[in-house]
Amino acid sequence: MTIRTLLALLLMALMTPLLAQPSGPETRPSPSLISPFPDFSYTQGWLGADDAYSIALAPHKSLWLLGDTFVGTSATTLRSQAKTMVRNSVGLSICRPGAACTMRYFWRNPANPKPRSFFDTGTDELWYWPLDGFLAGKTLYVSLLAVRNKPGAGPKDVFGFEIAGTKLAAVTNPQAPPDRWHVSIRDLTDAHLWAGISIIPDGNHLIWYTQVSESEGHGYMTAMRLPQDKLADPSGNWEYLRNDSHWTPGLPGADAMHVIDQPISEMSVRYHPSIHKWIALSAGPEFPSRRAVERLADSPVGPWSTPRTAYEFPEMNPQNPGFDKDTFCYAVKEHIEFAETSIAMTYACNSMVVAKVVVDMNIYRPRFVSLDLPQ
Repeated sequence: MTIRTLLALLLMALMTPLLAQPSGPETRPSPSLISPFPDFSYTQGWLGADDAYSIALAPHKSLWLLGDTFVGTSATTLRSQAKTMVRNSVGLSICRPGAACTMRYFWRNPANPKPRSFFDTGTDELWYWPLDGFLAGKTLYVSLLAVRNKPGAGPKDVFGFEIAGTKLAAVTNPQAPPDRWHVSIRDLTDAHLWAGISIIPDGNHLIWYTQVSESEGHGYMTAMRLPQDKLADPSGNWEYLRNDSHWTPGLPGADAMHVIDQPISEMSVRYHPSIHKWIALSAGPEFPSRRAVERLADSPVGPWSTPRTAYEFPEMNPQNPGFDKDTFCYAVKEHIEFAETSIAMTYACNSMVVAKVVVDMNIYRPRFVSLDLPQ
């Protein structure tokens, strides 16, 4: 089980009660796997990851931001033979019509005995988990959740970490191969604001879906925004959505709008012109959740509809062959560049038992499904 997963487990366990799984009319017909799309195969020493935000860099070309990643040599195909787990990696997919997708993975120092994360802090005491990103002109911006070891925590303390804030990575040459990127990283927000859980354009601004952390496992989603021409210097240029629906200079305070009255550590918000709706896609609010849910809105900041089931994870269905009670699924995201009249969604599954993650190569990598758009 990865540290990112442990964080998600802790947050969900604290923030929501155990709820019954909904069924009946909320559930749409079973979707099908979609192809050609990246299959996240175990190649080049890449042996599985979660997270999986995507950013279109060019027609048919997408960058994938991946979380905790098992890595080995180019000949390694099993996690049991991995060198280590790096905190993040990236993938570059090219998916042309009528042809199979190609994927290249990247992290730092892949040939070394101990490789490093792609977005690397240079120390094991502080690390980054990628959130969403955005291509503005010729510069790529990626929000990074900064995480550090909790003071006094022992090596066996699985929750011995804490959020240190968010950082902003800027890549000035994103069309080059990622191993040639020029990357700079600067401070973005402090620990109580997790900015960039989803980033969406809105006219001349970018809206940043932000989790406001009120205490461990408690908080809500609000919205911040920046002018696109101020991304290089966010400080002093933030606005937040006030509870009277007005944008106000500064960072969110007590009067911030609860855009979604629940803290969500991973989600996507994307617009679908064919139905004139925004869709917020995430795992269900209950824990453990056996489903992905969608919320609909006419505006990128809501008001949002009640979450309804968009997909039920087959890996968590006791009636399916291969069911394992320790398996759980999460990391739900939409990838708008892959579908115009449907929802292209990824999710990942993991296990409560670390040994099962290491030996079961059928879990712990993003999986694509195609969902019909809501009526």
